[in-house]
Amino acid sequence: RYKLMRLSMTGGIVMKWDLSNIYASFDSDDFKNDLQRLESELALLLNWMDANFKDTSEAIEKIEYSVNKSNELSLLADRLYAYASLTLSANANDTVAAKYLDIIRSKFVAFSMVQAKFMKFLKEVNVDFDKVDSQIVRLHSFPLKEIKTLAKHMLSEKEERLISLMRLTGGNAWNDLYEKTTSNLLCDVEIHGDVKKLPLMRVRNMAYDKDKEVRKAAYDAELKACDSVAEVIAQSLNSIKGEFLTEVNLRGYNTPLEPMLFENRISEETFHAMMDAVKESMPKLRMYMKKKAQLLGYTGGLPWYDMFAPIGGYDRQWTFDEARSFVVEKLSIFSKELGQFINNAFDKNWIDAEVRQGKRGGAFCESIKAIKESRVLMSFDGTLDNVLTIAHELGHAFHNYCLKDETPLNSSTPATLAETASIFNETLLLNLIKSEVTTEDEKLALLDKQLSDYVQLTIDIYSRFLFESKVFENRQSGPLSVEELKGIMLNAQKETYGDGLDENYLHPYMWVVKPHYYSPTFHFYNFPYTFGMLFGLGVYALKDEPGFYERYKKLLSSTGKGTAEEVAMSVGIDITKKDFWKSSLSVVEKAVDQFINL
Repeated sequence: RYKLMRLSMTGGIVMKWDLSNIYASFDSDDFKNDLQRLESELALLLNWMDANFKDTSEAIEKIEYSVNKSNELSLLADRLYAYASLTLSANANDTVAAKYLDIIRSKFVAFSMVQAKFMKFLKEVNVDFDKVDSQIVRLHSFPLKEIKTLAKHMLSEKEERLISLMRLTGGNAWNDLYEKTTSNLLCDVEIHGDVKKLPLMRVRNMAYDKDKEVRKAAYDAELKACDSVAEVIAQSLNSIKGEFLTEVNLRGYNTPLEPMLFENRISEETFHAMMDAVKESMPKLRMYMKKKAQLLGYTGGLPWYDMFAPIGGYDRQWTFDEARSFVVEKLSIFSKELGQFINNAFDKNWIDAEVRQGKRGGAFCESIKAIKESRVLMSFDGTLDNVLTIAHELGHAFHNYCLKDETPLNSSTPATLAETASIFNETLLLNLIKSEVTTEDEKLALLDKQLSDYVQLTIDIYSRFLFESKVFENRQSGPLSVEELKGIMLNAQKETYGDGLDENYLHPYMWVVKPHYYSPTFHFYNFPYTFGMLFGLGVYALKDEPGFYERYKKLLSSTGKGTAEEVAMSVGIDITKKDFWKSSLSVVEKAVDQFINL
């Protein structure tokens, strides 16, 4: 059941996703009844907790009941939230979706109170969750231990409720303003004398155009458009980061990074091992950038607008239907089950790929656990990068599929491990494409594509980490101006890209175009991508071992039930050691050598 919207630039059919099996509409009885049921069930659970958590008698029975109810209500809340948030992501101007998303978020205040009461109760309970008689408790031993650890930073119930209530009109509201502003941002692009008003995401996709004039015009238009909204976006960023700093101090953390390492389930040892290895690899990646600059006729580093300039002779453009057939065919070579899964995602209209004004930027995959499905949002213009994005996001969807029979509490995957299947898919597809090309020009083009991605996931991510760290540091003294934010971003880019880029053509507004800075509850949404890429490469290196596919699926199904170190060790990888990260980065460095030799 394709919904025919318009023809893409490449002549293929671009489809919008189908959300109707989540709910038919906001006016449907199912949606309204579920919204009411969530409110009443949460109220009943809170009353039950007040009556039963006065002491720790019959603790295991109380924990078991709480776990079952939490899983049940999580599925309900997830379904409601997914429908509203996905509808709004597809159209930031949908006022009905915006209204209901706000209403649903307000219900989450009661959910946070459930979590706070449960956390407080677990803090007082002294049992070994792995050895109790209750099978439910044993099955959920890891998240229960994690909740108990978090209890050390818990505030009073009154304070926890106040934080949740204030976030509705604080961080969440600023995030909504950011998304609405950037989703509707139009750029005036002048190409060959013709001026067009185009959505920001369409203009950002022009970075891959073969025509240098188009790339430069898009870069200039993007910076000008960002400048027009910079004051508003800076206010959003200052408010969100300021709010989190307040919470970090109240909860007794030493730094804003500390709770995020816990959230990502990695130790400081692992974090520093990875980041140190990445820093050591930067000079090699700059060699690639300087060689690319030389091929494009520059004497120094690359200007920002030519980072993604196509090199070599891989000129293929895809229609959306061609991209579908291609991805299904190639990934089926590794696994028929994976290929069938991806084909099913297209059949059931899980993907919104149309480029249009009002649509959220970037690409993401969201799990709707209540119906055991996922949805993918992206902007498709027919490039190789778009095709790899399909494989990447459907890797996330396959990960969700592997988790479909796990309970919500046992499915909560940290961002570090959430990139495993997506990076695996993308690497697999690109390597299959590389193995089939015959000319040196084609090989060069694909190596360039691979290396430009590696640069983004190592150097650029490192620059974003430096930027966000400095913003948190300076925000403690007060709000930062647009000029200060631009300066911090430029310094971060100079420190990481070095002579690989022309410092006269950097991107001072990367903090405007990247939505990752604007989550009110999840910060430093940068290093998990580096982790995901390098861990994904490490897992990919094992793919030819006997029995790998079943171990791979088992790994994906267990990402909610252990630390990143524990999950990695299940496939024999020790991520606490720099040697592992260097071994993954050696793949990147070999690709640089191949590019330079070609």
